[in-house]
Amino acid sequence: MENKQDILKQLASNDMEVVKSAIEQIKQEGDISIAAELLDILQQSQDTAVITNLTALLSDVKDSNFKTILMDKLINATSDTGKANLLRICWESAIDFSEYLDVFVDMLINEDFITALEASTVIENLGGKIPEEKLLAAIKRLETNKDEDKSFLLEDTILHLKVLLCPEEEEEYEEENDHHHCGCDGHHHDA
Repeated sequence: MENKQDILKQLASNDMEVVKSAIEQIKQEGDISIAAELLDILQQSQDTAVITNLTALLSDVKDSNFKTILMDKLINATSDTGKANLLRICWESAIDFSEYLDVFVDMLINEDFITALEASTVIENLGGKIPEEKLLAAIKRLETNKDEDKSFLLEDTILHLKVLLCPEEEEEYEEENDHHHCGCDGHHHDA
């Protein structure tokens, strides 16, 4: 992309039409090398229109290298707003971020409420296969966290992870309630 600087300037413009045409150009050229700069703009921008447009654009990127670039930016982000904006791309994206479950759990536990909300949404939208031990570790960490302000986020996320742990528990439990071996303890009847 030989006019990368021009495109970045256009993206920073206050004129929404200029920004839109720059975004169209990026979409057509599909150049991943500009993604890092776009993520930087997204972290710093206060303009909701720019944030919305960039989020939509970046959520459409299907290049697997983009996942590494995005997660690197997310892990090193310094502002809460920047983290929340980057997390939004993770949950809107078609790319599978399941391998980064630990990072999202960290953010849910340690960041401000808005960032935690975005992190919990990412976790609820993870589509890949997550190893059982990773799920169990995440559930344990969330269960031992006692943050009153985030308690319902933590509870919802724990429930979601338990469903991922035993996806077929609903139907199976009805049929063979004595032969249930999925290893989770969230659904035993009291005799």
